[in-house]
Amino acid sequence: MSTTNAVGRQIRVSRPASELFAIFSDLTNFTRGLPKEQLDKAEVVASADSIRGKMQGFEIGIKVGEKIPFSVVKYESFGPSPIPFRIYVRIEDAGALESLFNIEIEAELSGMFKMMLGGKLQEAVNQLTDRLESAIG
Repeated sequence: MSTTNAVGRQIRVSRPASELFAIFSDLTNFTRGLPKEQLDKAEVVASADSIRGKMQGFEIGIKVGEKIPFSVVKYESFGPSPIPFRIYVRIEDAGALESLFNIEIEAELSGMFKMMLGGKLQEAVNQLTDRLESAIG
């Protein structure tokens, strides 16, 4: 297995670093605004420190692995996830009520998974960055 990295572009948002850190530190925030039917279908269970559910037949779990106040929230895979991964949200104070942030994914991919998913990780990070920019910008 080898580590595959995908790094999202850095975006500027009109929120202080402390507010972004609070949002990303609590995984229940990722379920807010989603339809109950969608959450039920995916069997999503969320707490402040973890979230798990089913996606395309796979159970995927994410837990908060590390928090460095107002600068980094690290998520790690847990449970029966077929691919070990880490997601980093990096936050930087950009002055009065503004912050910069970006997302990075590291995944441990074997040869077969690397061929199937290697390029898709960057696409996923780009889409996630775009959605977050719209949602919290």
